[in-house]
Amino acid sequence: MATLTIQVDNPAILSSIRKVLNALDGVRILPQRKSATRKKGIDEALEDVRLGRVSGPFSTPEEVFEHLGI
Repeated sequence: MATLTIQVDNPAILSSIRKVLNALDGVRILPQRKSATRKKGIDEALEDVRLGRVSGPFSTPEEVFEHLGI
């Protein structure tokens, strides 16, 4: 099975393209993936903080700086 991705710049012809593809035997249109919404590392980290999934031995930034000798 081969996969082909088609980018259509003119949305006015999209319905015609769908009709042609649906008429072909052995061709099906798959739902669009949401890969563009993949979170970046900083977004995941901020979400962890927001949801309280972060814990550590320090309760304030000052404690971290004191531990580091800054």
